[in-house]
Amino acid sequence: MFFAVDEIPDADLNFTVTEKKEDFEIEHPDCSLIQDVEVAGTLSKSGKDIYLSGKIKTELRLLCSRCLESFQFPVDCELKSHFVPREETGTEHPEIELSASDIEIEYYDGDRIDINPSVHDQILLALPFVVVCGDNCKGLCVECGNNLNKGRCGCANEGPVDPRLEVLRSLKEKLK
Repeated sequence: MFFAVDEIPDADLNFTVTEKKEDFEIEHPDCSLIQDVEVAGTLSKSGKDIYLSGKIKTELRLLCSRCLESFQFPVDCELKSHFVPREETGTEHPEIELSASDIEIEYYDGDRIDINPSVHDQILLALPFVVVCGDNCKGLCVECGNNLNKGRCGCANEGPVDPRLEVLRSLKEKLK
């Protein structure tokens, strides 16, 4: 999704764009886009700086980390980026310490900005830290590997017990 810097008016540019899912490479075997990416936003210009704000809507196919079943995960998140022109000085810069505001800056070359990297990053940031198909996911049986969401398995054993917790198991037996 490219935008010409010269075509962004001083009074902001509102846009709605749908980009094909194939244009976004998600390099993770447990995550894939299953729907095209819709971006609705506003580009604002202040001198040579360009500010992007908007919303992203799409859908991912994820693999549950508990039961290993795939499920659909809707993405509906905010998008904010600050684009500045890349300085072409030709000299190497010494190592400098970055501030929090420096991390949010995107660079553009020439007279066009590409918002795809910002959209891609925001989609990945929308993923939950622990990917589960639902709060009530029971996962897999530690003995036979059956998906406990589909029903109980035939395993009689409750699984291996940490030897440090054996005292609690004996207490459980006494209380029966």
